[in-house]
Amino acid sequence: MSSQTTAFSRSLARLAFIAAAAFGPTIAAAADPDPALAAWLGKEMTIGSTTLNDHIPLGSKLTFVSDAEDDVVRICTRNVASARGNWRSDLAPGCNVALTFTRGTRYCTLDDVKAGNAEVLSSCHRLRSQNVAMHPAAQKGAVELHDVIVFLVVGEGGRNNISILIDSPARVIHNGGAAGGPPQ
Repeated sequence: MSSQTTAFSRSLARLAFIAAAAFGPTIAAAADPDPALAAWLGKEMTIGSTTLNDHIPLGSKLTFVSDAEDDVVRICTRNVASARGNWRSDLAPGCNVALTFTRGTRYCTLDDVKAGNAEVLSSCHRLRSQNVAMHPAAQKGAVELHDVIVFLVVGEGGRNNISILIDSPARVIHNGGAAGGPPQ
């Protein structure tokens, strides 16, 4: 083997080592969900209360799934015969909406979410997506987009629940939300 080939091989080996050192930890971290979120992933939840049945149908089902490749959490929905309506628009059955996880310093309670204190809510673990179409707009041909914020809630008996707030960037506030958890 020539000295040029050997030097080239050593250079490639060094580049491979540098690339592995630089990108290896990032890839491993993306594959493992944040421990504050992990218990909510892959578990189907049932919407047990809602004031927004046209947005989030009572009795409907959803599951949060980690998408490590895109570094997001996908909300996967499915319709069931016992629900009081069907998921629609961007939340139609499937995993169509990507949410980003924000690690807070604690889990909110349902009372925290109902109180709506922005300072308290900003300290809670949450998922968020912007510009989600959830139902047809009142005006023909228009699309009403919403911000969806899902607070991770530890409920009675340590059950992992959620509380969902819906807001509209156009400030069409629907004054409501929904909550759910695993089937009892």
